[in-house]
Amino acid sequence: MKNDADSLGLDSKAISALPIINKFIQRIELKELLSKHILSKENQKLSHADAILLFVRNILIEREPLYKLSEWAARFDPHLVGLADTKPSVLNDDRVGRSLDALFDADRASLLTNIVLKVIEEFDIELSQLHNDSTSVTVYGEYRQSSSKRKGKVSLALLKGFNKDHRQDLKQLLFTLTVSRDGAVPINYKGYDGNTTDDKTHIQTWEALRRITGISDFIYVADSKLCTREQMTYIAKEGGRFISVLPETRKECEWFKTWFRSHNVNWQELLRRPDNRRPESREHVYWGYESPMASDEGYRILWISSSQKQEQDAQKRQQKIEKTIKALDTLKGKVGTWKWKTKKQIEKAVEDIFKKNQSERWFDWKMVVKEVETYKQKGKGRPGNNTEYVKTVKEKWTFEAMPNGMKIQENADTDGLFPLITNMDGEVLSMKDVLEKYKFQPYIEKRRQQFKSVFEAAPVFLKLPHRIEALMFVYFIVLLLNALMERELRLAMRKEKISSLPLYPEKRKCKYPTTARIIDLFSNLRRHILFQGTEMVKCFYDPISELQEKILDLLIISKDHYTC
Repeated sequence: MKNDADSLGLDSKAISALPIINKFIQRIELKELLSKHILSKENQKLSHADAILLFVRNILIEREPLYKLSEWAARFDPHLVGLADTKPSVLNDDRVGRSLDALFDADRASLLTNIVLKVIEEFDIELSQLHNDSTSVTVYGEYRQSSSKRKGKVSLALLKGFNKDHRQDLKQLLFTLTVSRDGAVPINYKGYDGNTTDDKTHIQTWEALRRITGISDFIYVADSKLCTREQMTYIAKEGGRFISVLPETRKECEWFKTWFRSHNVNWQELLRRPDNRRPESREHVYWGYESPMASDEGYRILWISSSQKQEQDAQKRQQKIEKTIKALDTLKGKVGTWKWKTKKQIEKAVEDIFKKNQSERWFDWKMVVKEVETYKQKGKGRPGNNTEYVKTVKEKWTFEAMPNGMKIQENADTDGLFPLITNMDGEVLSMKDVLEKYKFQPYIEKRRQQFKSVFEAAPVFLKLPHRIEALMFVYFIVLLLNALMERELRLAMRKEKISSLPLYPEKRKCKYPTTARIIDLFSNLRRHILFQGTEMVKCFYDPISELQEKILDLLIISKDHYTC
């Protein structure tokens, strides 16, 4: 007689943090918005909207290559990844590729605006202060055709430019991102051709933000590439307000540093902040001084002196000097060999060392020629007492280089200084207010870091440039959901007066939880269904911990997704 146990089967599928991710997808009606702008065929097994959202879930949970999406999706509850009754086998790389084609064809500008407006409405995002930054997205491959054309629409051009990954040998595109001061939530993004420089993007970005926010007087914070006469004048004339760092190359910087060395500056203490990384160390202190000379365009220049930056500047200078000395010593030992023999060869080698380490301003150096006498026997035969010799004098080039103590000290006098420029006068915004608003800028750099390292947006391996352009939209959605989950949890903690959660290994406390920590916490949860033949006997779930339950409560997400 056959044992009934032989017909038992167990279907186990991962749940992970999918219910949390899906809750946020539903709150901003992402599937509906994608379906409205990206039309699918009637007989299509998996809609473009579902394929794109599945890819979004994949990137958030554990980035897999397109060709592995089918394997990845098969591990999860199909309803949670958006497959329903569709088999994961439909998810070959070409399936997602065709969805990227459809996304490229769509009116992505309108789609982006509709998504962001829904986010602002649903989560009540405050938009009075917006921060912008850019990064390069490196692509691997020759890409003989730098752009592609599809249905009359030309994609961004993959070209070589200033590569922020220090891969000047590879092609790229430029990706700019703008986030809110409120939770660093992405509000806008824009892709540009790979050879576009940052100082050409801000007017277009600012105009897009004005359309989204419906106002002109938000505070626009960006890096030093904003500081061109054209861009700052445009924003100011249109009623906008900005804060940026004045580039070191501007003559106003050189003037102030010269003036600073011969005048007593009445610094005003603005901020004191504890060093969170080294609690035992002293506080970081910031002082401010308004330059007596405005910029060429007539805007305020505020000089900030930072104790933290002062230490960092000194350390960086010392490291550069030490590396330069070591490289020069190595070169000195090679002078005279075939590659470093002529004056021109040696000069270029020395200049390359200074350029690489950005250290020439701290050194005195010069080329030195030495006369080397050699004697050669005149005529042939064995030399004797009466043998005549011919003297030959050859020039041998070398160099001498030494650090200049006075130049180093002169540079050290301005350690810790950096200039901010703004078109808001002191009655509107004090020096302290300007500094505090600018100091949020590192948070967008955190989003940029997540974009590249956590979600592995670069390097890109897709073959078609227009698919790469569409992929950047997918990553914007990923960054948006990532920021919203992080923001909502932190706001809930603040409301419940919870200072930290034990999210780190060994239950160490985490004051500022990230989405990555949330996803990692739920990564081990699974759903199990016991079958006897084709009939379901029982459905059960891995038990959730008190901490997991607490996270769900804070995010107002039902525990039904994790329980029977």
